[in-house]
Amino acid sequence: MGTSQRTVNVLLIGIGTVGGALAEQMLDGWERWRSRLGLDLAVRSVAGQGGASAPSKPLEADTLRHLVEARRSGRPFASVAHDAGIALNPVEVVVDELVSMGPVIVVDAAAGDRTAAGDAYALRAGCGVVLSNKAPLALTLDDDAGKTLWSETGLDGRLRYEASCGAGLPVFSTLRALLDTGDRVIEIQGAVSGTLGAIFSDLADGASFSAAVHAAMANGFTEPDPRDDLSGLDVARKALILARTLGVHVDLTDIAIEGLVPDHLSAANGVGVAEFLERSTELDANLAARVTAARGEGRSLRYVATVTPDAPPVVGIVAAPAASALGGLRGPENALSIRTERYDAFPLAISGPGAGAAVTAAGMLADILALSLGPLAR
Repeated sequence: MGTSQRTVNVLLIGIGTVGGALAEQMLDGWERWRSRLGLDLAVRSVAGQGGASAPSKPLEADTLRHLVEARRSGRPFASVAHDAGIALNPVEVVVDELVSMGPVIVVDAAAGDRTAAGDAYALRAGCGVVLSNKAPLALTLDDDAGKTLWSETGLDGRLRYEASCGAGLPVFSTLRALLDTGDRVIEIQGAVSGTLGAIFSDLADGASFSAAVHAAMANGFTEPDPRDDLSGLDVARKALILARTLGVHVDLTDIAIEGLVPDHLSAANGVGVAEFLERSTELDANLAARVTAARGEGRSLRYVATVTPDAPPVVGIVAAPAASALGGLRGPENALSIRTERYDAFPLAISGPGAGAAVTAAGMLADILALSLGPLAR
């Protein structure tokens, strides 16, 4: 254990559900990392829509906890900052100030791709970047910000994105270890949506599709409009990130997606959420027949992303052997089966909770520590 202290300054973008949990975990672990690792992780700025707080000094623990609680109440970040007397500045301006103070990690726990330009700016300025946000990594191949992000994802890169697929499960750290030691991936199959995992688990137990959707909503597993989950787009983004990690040059539009909502029940055709939920019984018979057919073959239906190194991913319903890692899933659990040259006869399986603020934040925190003690420590 070293005695000298080293400070890494953190800019946290997004202090909602996941970002708030991360802030709390950082506060709780601060003294432990100082004493055991000689590492001071200082949250100097928080950001959201409207900009970032000035980084003149680390945020006091009480101030940070207050901001998190206020944001969790559903209030916009700009309003929360205003009431706390915090002036907001452009993220790029705050990044420049932070860089002058020493090593910096920008943590993106927001949603949507509006933060991508700031993430890329931070990387160009020499910062580390940690993402749970999938959207910046799913930008088109010709997008300048996306190019910058993916250029820093290698062994010595300054970008980490463990929590972008499988919450806190060790998906990308495992995948990188395989690739960096010379293994070759043959196929990845992943049930990587907690929402769809819960729905298909209920289907396997005999529930109708409409009842399973209603149950997932009641349990808080879905977006306010469950069709956002049922479209398969979230799974496709995760498949895209997995594929690009393997070196596949693919865009979201290249991915074959089997959505679970027919066009005549889509929002694009003017069907509201309430009407969709009422009419979702129209989808019960088809899925019930597929469940029965799979069960007759000793299989269970799962919504799966299939990724290979030589073709675009495929996302949709798969009849997985009931005794396999995918077929045995329960509730919102996630699982990935990774078949490689080394793990061929017996694929490597990763499974566990695929959703939840605490586990997602823990995955991001592991990335922050890895960058602090790795590339940013050199």
